[in-house]
Amino acid sequence: MSTSPGEPPPIVFLQCSRHVVAGVGDGISSDGLCDRCPNAQQHLVVPAHGFSNLLAAWSHQDDEGECMTTEDAPRQTTDAADAAAESSGKLAAGAITAREALFQAVSHLGPAAGIIILAPVIAGLVGAASPLLLLAAMVAVLMTGLCVVSLARKLPSAGGYYTYVSNSLGGRAGFFTSWSYFLYDPPQPAFILLATGGILEPVITQQLGIAVPWWVLTLVLLVFVTVLTVMGAQLSAKATLWVGLFETVVIVAYAVAVLVHAGGPSTAAMALPHVDSQQALFLAFAFSVLLFTGFESAAPLAEETVQPRKVIPRVVIWSILLVGAVWVFVDYALIVAWGPANATSIAGEPSPFFTLAHSVAPWLWILVALALINSALAISLAGVNAGSRVMFALGRAGLLPKALGAVHPTRKTPWVAILATSTFNAALALTVGIWLGPVPGSAFIALIITLGVILVYVLGNVSVPVLYWRHYRSEWRVGIHLIVPTLATVILLVGLYFSLWPIPAFPNNVALLIVIGWLALGAAIAVTMWRKHRARFEAAGSVMFENDDNES
Repeated sequence: MSTSPGEPPPIVFLQCSRHVVAGVGDGISSDGLCDRCPNAQQHLVVPAHGFSNLLAAWSHQDDEGECMTTEDAPRQTTDAADAAAESSGKLAAGAITAREALFQAVSHLGPAAGIIILAPVIAGLVGAASPLLLLAAMVAVLMTGLCVVSLARKLPSAGGYYTYVSNSLGGRAGFFTSWSYFLYDPPQPAFILLATGGILEPVITQQLGIAVPWWVLTLVLLVFVTVLTVMGAQLSAKATLWVGLFETVVIVAYAVAVLVHAGGPSTAAMALPHVDSQQALFLAFAFSVLLFTGFESAAPLAEETVQPRKVIPRVVIWSILLVGAVWVFVDYALIVAWGPANATSIAGEPSPFFTLAHSVAPWLWILVALALINSALAISLAGVNAGSRVMFALGRAGLLPKALGAVHPTRKTPWVAILATSTFNAALALTVGIWLGPVPGSAFIALIITLGVILVYVLGNVSVPVLYWRHYRSEWRVGIHLIVPTLATVILLVGLYFSLWPIPAFPNNVALLIVIGWLALGAAIAVTMWRKHRARFEAAGSVMFENDDNES
């Protein structure tokens, strides 16, 4: 990837086959070799493109566990990184097809878990208008997706939003973006698994006659995810394709079955919202946006995808359209089958999807449960991977205890950070679950995640006109580089504002205070400590995003 005059160089962090280093004078010798390796075994330093490359590098060793060398000269471009990856046995360019990339993005969105967990919450707020609201959220996220496409075409880095914002709005803004993203990745497993445990507890009791508390289900699933993560287990592209296809087919087939059982379509399930509270409407919109979080996970797949500049933009847009269409249809079927007039009562049912499944066929609940567990495990595995690598990055950068930067001697995974991430999620899930109950507790965590990720999307949208006007003036287009980002930003900010003002009732007001406190701390750090610890913050901030290519 060549750069034109005035174009900012991509922020690229470097690695040899064993160590992550920051630059010449900080781990790299003047001739491009790693200073952290023994003198007799110094190895080539190449651009690092995400933690999947880092994990591949850790596994790129000989039988004695020593690094293997390469004689290629180091180069700091994306194209050269692809070639170096191929020659060194790491990520192979063109290894992922367009279809596989699409289903990696689809699987990360969690077609089954997302709608099963959040559809009742949304319906409880706006009733029969929830399918229409999901459609509106899809349009808003689609515009944000177009912004990601514009950014990824010029900054195709696994650093994701950190790279986009840093190269457009500056390093402090990039760090603040990463800080905001902290509200999304680390607590994601607690949100998903707490909801899954709360939904499955009454189902297991009713269907099998066995009383298994929600907290046992949550912890068992989390332990399973933790063990897999420590072992370095990740789904291959083809496995992700089939896993994503399975849960998509199951949830769509379920929707068709309950719709037919209910007597067919009804226009009442696409009603305009009539709510007593304006805030309820916008809270429902915010939760609808949360459903789509993760669509941007396709961008870091560029290094391994065939014709990435052509395929990845299409994958981003098509993943939003495909999964969005599935969710709107499934939610529509849920409202029709439940009864549009009684749609708000869905939120009061512990497991409405399973209630309807049992009314259609006594065995259908098994398929729905498998799809839910499959989706929840995939999302949680991605969340623990991502969250632990955030802690690992901060530990290696010296911003958190150094122990978090420890690597497992045989598995080559950041096992201390993984255990810390899982312990945090276990404590969060149990605390909030006991306090509010598992399903309301998961909604509480979901609100925190939503507020953080909307802010990240807004910063990314604002970056588009700034980046193109400053550095790609000849390619500037009013429609795609100004109007679309502006509309997307306005919609998200309006939804965010009216979700939070007037200050929501308990416990949502507590979630708001947590988010405000976290963002205020991040802003204070960016303002007061940035100049002194800039290198550390930049390194940690970039790596916070350099993990989504592992997620499925």
